[in-house]
Amino acid sequence: MEKRIATVLSYIAHPLLIPMLGLLVISHSGTYAADLDLRFTQFIYLSVFLLTFLLPAALIPLFMHSGLAKSIHFPERKERLMPLYITLIFYLAAYFLIKKLPVSQVYQRFLFSASLSILFVLAISYFWKISAHMVGWGGLVGLIISLSFRFDTDLMLFLIIGLLCSGTIGYARLRLDAHNSWQIYAGFFVGFAIMLTVFFI
Repeated sequence: MEKRIATVLSYIAHPLLIPMLGLLVISHSGTYAADLDLRFTQFIYLSVFLLTFLLPAALIPLFMHSGLAKSIHFPERKERLMPLYITLIFYLAAYFLIKKLPVSQVYQRFLFSASLSILFVLAISYFWKISAHMVGWGGLVGLIISLSFRFDTDLMLFLIIGLLCSGTIGYARLRLDAHNSWQIYAGFFVGFAIMLTVFFI
């Protein structure tokens, strides 16, 4: 039963969903970045959903059918490489698309950080299996803290939820024997550090 719950959590908290969750945080942050024309808001949400979730996710059955992957979570380290390359291309496309819009740099920095995180996971995956789930959730927590400090806004509720979810997902990945504790901690730290670095340089 516990493993079933961990499996469900791993699916619903898939790292491909992190960009959309990040947009939700930004949109409800109470900062000027959240004050967008409805047309821009809809375009950003639709573009990011298509490029960072729908299109990469649509290719997963192809990888599984061709034998390049055993499951949606790519349990073997080498299985991750091709999907990560393709996902990186989609993430960069989302970044350059949003960069052309007359909107706050918060959106650009967030998507650039997400793309950079994918690049780091890809590079590390050549020799070690870091937790992509935790890279994503570490990045989301990093986004919340970055917004809090840069705009002096109270996002404590988001931070608590983000930390609780991160801990729960980390435990789920451990329970499924998908990663060891070092891969979990390293993943969270990498995502967190990249997001803070991009927002504060």
